[in-house]
Amino acid sequence: MSSDEYQRQELGHIERMIIELERLPEDERIAVRENPVMNPEYWRKRINVLMTSPNATRLVIRDAATLLQRLARIAAPTTDEPHATSAIHQTASKRST
Repeated sequence: MSSDEYQRQELGHIERMIIELERLPEDERIAVRENPVMNPEYWRKRINVLMTSPNATRLVIRDAATLLQRLARIAAPTTDEPHATSAIHQTASKRST
């Protein structure tokens, strides 16, 4: 298997996992991050390894960059997520004391 074929295969696998992460309701995304393969950071690291490979083609780098953008949307906290809401309430409580 050539390096390009391997990288394309890896990107395909990563994309399938990103699709699974995108399917999760936002309130479940935080909870499942306890599992390393459900954590966007795990996939970001794998994508970066592919992008920085000396054999990475422009096509691989372009597709990898697109996947990084999708991961950024998944990982971006919203005010609807319990974690973000909790932090807001904690900050407000500290200010009122």
